[in-house]
Parts: sequence; structure tokens; C-alpha cells
Amino acid sequence: MNNDKILFETQHLNLVERDGVVGVIPNFSNVVILPYISDGQGLPLLIGVLKEYNVFREGGYSISPITGSSDEEDPNFLETAKRELEEESGYNVEDNNRWSFLGNAVSSKFVDHEQPCFAVDVTDLDRKKPNGDGTKKEDLSEFVFIPANDVVKCKDVFIPALFLKLFKFVLGKDLQKDDSDVFSSKGFDINL
Repeated sequence: MNNDKILFETQHLNLVERDGVVGVIPNFSNVVILPYISDGQGLPLLIGVLKEYNVFREGGYSISPITGSSDEEDPNFLETAKRELEEESGYNVEDNNRWSFLGNAVSSKFVDHEQPCFAVDVTDLDRKKPNGDGTKKEDLSEFVFIPANDVVKCKDVFIPALFLKLFKFVLGKDLQKDDSDVFSSKGFDINL
């Protein structure tokens, strides 16, 4: 915005003042991914999360959803999600029918950044060793499944929020909006 006063600038984000309020504007696009294993009726039994190395958390770790930044080579956010899922969990899921777009989410009212969120059913799929991106953070992180009943215990609000959004797709496919824009373009605007 034209009235932003940049207070601090880095390669990854800017700290700005806008209309007397201080906030963060990231300089990247990223996705959030919630893999799950379902029962015979499609209900999520286990949710895939990262036990992620995090210097900002007590004990140096947090339980987080898979996230990842878009590369210039990614034609759309779904392809970013597929790449990040394989990189961080070891699951390669090319079948678009296993993916659900859960909408955009924001992490804080002080961050000017919407993140496209996806769920993916990995039931009965083979999992390889995650190849990671070679960073210390990913080398020290581990992809694990937690029982659906433990989702509400997660401190990262994305996990229970996306879990709840997932039920819209599991329980009523007719409620699902047309997601074709998500698969074809990085510039979409869906408000859920």
C-alpha cells in the first residue's frame, strides 16, 4: 500500500506501519498442507504433522502442519503443495482427487498474508523417506501422525482449524466450491 512506512526490511519480510498499526508483510507465497489417513468411510483417523525444529518454542520443537514456499517453477499452489508434501513427508500424491482445497487462512491479524490450505488423503499410499531441502531445520524435523482425537491438543491453531475445515469435504462433497482456480493459478480469491 502507498501509505506503508517500512520500519524494517529483510529478504523474507517487511515490518511496516500502516495507519498507525505495526504489522508484517511477507515477501513470499506459501501453502499449508494437512495430510490424513481415513477410515473406510473417509473420516480422518490420523493427521500428519511435523515435529519441527523451532528455536522459538520451549524445548526447540513444535508440532506444525507442513508448510512450504512457492518456487518460480510451480505453476500453481496445488503443485507447490504436492512438492512440499513429498519433500517433508515422503508422500508423492499426484492424484488431484485425493486433494481438497480448504481455503485461505491468515495466521495473525498483524500479518498481511493469506496462505492457501490443502488437505490430502494419503490412506493406503506408500511413503518414502522424505528428501527434505537440505536445511538444518528439515534435517532435525520429523513427519509423524497423531490421532484425530489429539488434534485439539495442538498449540498450532492451523492444525485444529484445518481439521475442522476438512469435515466440510469429508461429510458433504456437494458443499465444495469449484476449486478449478486453485489448480490453474496462483492468483485466486476464495473467501470461506
